[in-house]
Amino acid sequence: MWVQDENNTDADGNDLLSPTSSDGETDLSSDDGGDIECKILEKQRNVAYQKLSELEEVSNQLLKEINVLEIQFQTERCCRENAESLAVKVCNENKVLKRRSMMPLISELPENLSDLSLDADDHLICGDVVDLGHEDNNEENLLLESQAKITALQASVDGLLAEKLQLEQQVEDLTTEQNHLREQLALEIAEKEALLRKINKQNKTINKIKRVSQMVTEEFTEMSQKLELEQDLRQQAEVVAHQMLVEKTECHGQNMVEMDGKDSGIQLQLQEALEQISHINTTLSDIHRYYQSQGKERMDAMEESRILSELRNKLEMSEREKKTLETQLFEANKCVAQLQTEVKQIQETQSFGAMTKELSAPPPPPSPPPPPPPPPPPPPLSTPAIDFQDFLRSRRKDGVSKTEQNNSTPLLNMKAKAVDEMMERIKKGIVLRPVMKIQEEDTCWKDQKSQNRKSAILELKGMLDNMKRRDSSKRGTSRRVENSELLLVLQRRRRVMAGNSEQSSTLQDPHPGKTCIPTAGDGPWASEFSNAPVLRRLKQNREKRDSRIRESALIINHKT
Repeated sequence: MWVQDENNTDADGNDLLSPTSSDGETDLSSDDGGDIECKILEKQRNVAYQKLSELEEVSNQLLKEINVLEIQFQTERCCRENAESLAVKVCNENKVLKRRSMMPLISELPENLSDLSLDADDHLICGDVVDLGHEDNNEENLLLESQAKITALQASVDGLLAEKLQLEQQVEDLTTEQNHLREQLALEIAEKEALLRKINKQNKTINKIKRVSQMVTEEFTEMSQKLELEQDLRQQAEVVAHQMLVEKTECHGQNMVEMDGKDSGIQLQLQEALEQISHINTTLSDIHRYYQSQGKERMDAMEESRILSELRNKLEMSEREKKTLETQLFEANKCVAQLQTEVKQIQETQSFGAMTKELSAPPPPPSPPPPPPPPPPPPPLSTPAIDFQDFLRSRRKDGVSKTEQNNSTPLLNMKAKAVDEMMERIKKGIVLRPVMKIQEEDTCWKDQKSQNRKSAILELKGMLDNMKRRDSSKRGTSRRVENSELLLVLQRRRRVMAGNSEQSSTLQDPHPGKTCIPTAGDGPWASEFSNAPVLRRLKQNREKRDSRIRESALIINHKT
């Protein structure tokens, strides 16, 4: 029955799949065909699951029956063994009883045992009656009954074993069928998944085709509108030209006689008609250019947004670099201040020691002049600290106005004077005085530079925000204004940087006869700080800023 049901279900599945297979090439692209196939596969799956559940129930029942038969077989075997053991015991007891009953008659037995006939019918032995037949008959009856029971039990056991073998064979057949059905289920599931994948792919392709068709229809509508506009304009131009030609012919036919007097009027009319035709042509060309400019404006807007995002990223990077440089400068200034305090302490201790020596020493004789005291060793880090600050200020490339350039020259002169005084006092052994005003001026100059740099960055940020917030209707005019503002800012930065470079390269001492401040490459401290990581980073940041400014200038020139 199960095989027939399987065949019927397969036939039903094939009948249901036959229309889909015949019309598969036409209806697979639609969603309805996919839903029908999914329903068919679900029905087949449910039928297979039902068959599997039935097979499992039948197999469980068979196993239960087999267990019951095994229990019965074991009980019958135990009964048979017990009966056999009882029969053996009874036989042994009968033999023992016979021997005991024969023991008192041994003395009366004849010498010739051959003459003695021990028949089963004789009940007299030496005149005495021996009742042995009834006991033998009872024992034989018991043996026969037990043997009959044993044969019956053996026959039942053989039948049960045969049934067990048959049931085992049926179980094996059912397991093979179950495995076969499971394999069929797996294959059907795989086919279903493959069909679903195909359907999904086809749906994706259909969606793509729909999108493309929508785009094509939109473009077609736009092109059709453009064509209609152009056709309308051309028709109007042709109508106007035809009217002008008709008027011209009428005027020519009517006024052939008055040609000499009215040539000027006809020429004027012809000129007006030609002007109208040229005006129509210009309007047509303007419309064509307008449609072209719309596409170009879209592309330009995309490029501008991309450029703006790049510039913003560059600004963020420059701000981060600025913060790192400020932290490094702050740390360097801290180190310089610590070194200056240490130098002052050392000089105070040296001066105090010299004063104590002078007070404790006896007055020298007048004739031999005392030898001059040896100059104290100069502190190794006093001049490099000031020179290092000058070097950092000379290498910085931020926005500085012309007024700051003019104000920086007296500061440099004052620093040069202070350095000369310090060197003379070190040679003479005089205690150095703290230079507080110069440091204050340096801090003021640094604050001004940082403020100017921040103002330039804020200007760039504000300009970029304004470029982003502008309306689409005012693109053409506002773009030119913002480009001009960017150009002005970049030109200002270039001028400031060029002035800084010229000032650092052509810096000379205004007072002759005095030592001037060493530049970035001069002096003994230049070799010490040439490999400093701060200077290397400053150099790298300067090169990066130059490259960014060049790129922005090229972009702006390309736009303009």
